[in-house]
Amino acid sequence: MGQDEKIKEAQEILDWAITNLNGSIKCKVSDYKYGDYHVQFFNKKDKLIMPTQIPDGWVRGSNPKENLIHDNLKMLLRNLESYQ
Repeated sequence: MGQDEKIKEAQEILDWAITNLNGSIKCKVSDYKYGDYHVQFFNKKDKLIMPTQIPDGWVRGSNPKENLIHDNLKMLLRNLESYQ
């Protein structure tokens, strides 16, 4: 799988995870390097909350078909909600 496909897949999984957690934040996956996704999180007014790196394992450990969100990713998304 190429880098663009990895980024697209990660974006879809993160969007699903945010929606599944009833989150009101948004994210943009901008890059993939050295096993980490570079992601920017925004509030509902499109103001940057925080840029961060998310390990590939957190994304692969989340599965929309099984309604499963990696525990560390779930914790990160819930914490980011409080920064609005």
